[in-house]
Amino acid sequence: MSADDAQPQQTCGDHWKRWKPWIIKNYLVLGFIFVITLALSWPLPGRELGTPMSGDFPIAQTCCIVVIFFISGLTLKTADIKKALGQRAALAYGIITILFVTPMLGFALVQIPFEPVEFRYGLALFACVPTTLTSGVTLVTSALGNGVMALMLTVTTNVLGVFTVPFILNAVLLSAPGGDSGGADTDMAAAAAKLLLKLVISIIIPMAVGKGTREFVEQAPKLTTRYKTELGLTNNSCLIAIVWMSISKSRGKLVRESALNIFVIVVAGVTLHMFFLAMNWVMTTPVLRLPEAERRAVLLMTSQKTLPVAVTIIAYLDETRWGGHGLIAIPCIVGHVSQLFIDAYIASIWAGKDPKEIDAANAAKRAGGVVEEAESRAENGVSSEARVGVAGDTKA
Repeated sequence: MSADDAQPQQTCGDHWKRWKPWIIKNYLVLGFIFVITLALSWPLPGRELGTPMSGDFPIAQTCCIVVIFFISGLTLKTADIKKALGQRAALAYGIITILFVTPMLGFALVQIPFEPVEFRYGLALFACVPTTLTSGVTLVTSALGNGVMALMLTVTTNVLGVFTVPFILNAVLLSAPGGDSGGADTDMAAAAAKLLLKLVISIIIPMAVGKGTREFVEQAPKLTTRYKTELGLTNNSCLIAIVWMSISKSRGKLVRESALNIFVIVVAGVTLHMFFLAMNWVMTTPVLRLPEAERRAVLLMTSQKTLPVAVTIIAYLDETRWGGHGLIAIPCIVGHVSQLFIDAYIASIWAGKDPKEIDAANAAKRAGGVVEEAESRAENGVSSEARVGVAGDTKA
């Protein structure tokens, strides 16, 4: 009997145990690749599932959205929110930047002549939405940043964003070439209010119900801790399903697009995220000089945008006016995937550098600079006194 025969054969279970962590870690990206391929090759199931409506609400997409935000509320810890409220400067900068500063770039993006026109709407919309719901907090934690600060920015901006995004987005879209179409200001306000109502019903209410379940159902916190991975996969599965239905419905238009147009929007999505990173690095590092753990959290969270809220808004846009939902979703998916890969690389670098050590080194540099400045002032004072003394001797 040979040595090879003596070795036990690997079973399917052994292979699953080896690949399971990697699949879970990359589940969202793998899911996007699968459903985009499925939607382009066989759009019928996704199109049929995503077509039925109840009033202005697409039934299947709305069910997925409700599940996503119910789980978000279910896993939200009150203690984490209270703890993050103490970091006022970082929190204020993060909220203002996420909700008001970065969305202003949408006015510029919507003027860029991307083809098809839905691509410019999608990229501008992605700039208008709040920060990421789950991936940002995960990346900040793995980068040894302030996870509580990241969570607070996530919760605050996504709740407040329900009330700010509809009005900012309407202004951005109407500023596009041909976007106004002769509409009055009252039409713009009515459209924004209509979108606001839809977001309150599909985001705020499910999140509030989830949070209430956590607070008033005794076993809820234990169950969310035990099934944290499963809940995360459920959230991602719902997000993947929304993208699948959107792409399936717009498959005809998408396959007619040239490879160059797709490549251009990919480059634009990556460039947008790099611009956000550069801008927020300047503000959090040399300008505000935030402590390292908070700096990492604020820098990443203010540079990211949330895909779930983006696809929620896309599902409620009027296709007869703004074009196919699937085409509008492409820049949002590209932006989301690019920020995942770029920020995962940044987080892996930061993970090897202890924030406390960096803060200590920065404090030592500042202390050394203060000492040098004091010594310089003392030397200048002595030389001035000497010059005064010489002048007095000369007069005498």
